[in-house]
Amino acid sequence: MATPHPYPYPYGYAQQPVRLPAHPRATTALVLGIVGVAGFFVLLLPILVCPLAWYFGAVADREAERQPTRYRRAGEARAGMILGIVGTAILGAALLMLFVVGALMVIGTHYDAGYGT
Repeated sequence: MATPHPYPYPYGYAQQPVRLPAHPRATTALVLGIVGVAGFFVLLLPILVCPLAWYFGAVADREAERQPTRYRRAGEARAGMILGIVGTAILGAALLMLFVVGALMVIGTHYDAGYGT
């Protein structure tokens, strides 16, 4: 009777599973989302990239779901998509407030209070 080998694998190491790469647009979505949301507090211009972060994150997540043997479902895509949604909501609220202020200014300049002004 042969003695069992002390290690179940040759050379004492188990084979490591292959780690699939994240989708290329996953990191792009995350970076755009961070720039958009963090840039809102510094300058209003970077928030314009938030819809792109939402789009790139959704595309990367969808393609990773459809091709599980090619890409792993990266958290970067989901985080970029969520940051893009938050930034787009902030952008929408800012545009709505800008529209309301503009409408009130137009109404205020054309309103006659009737006091002879």
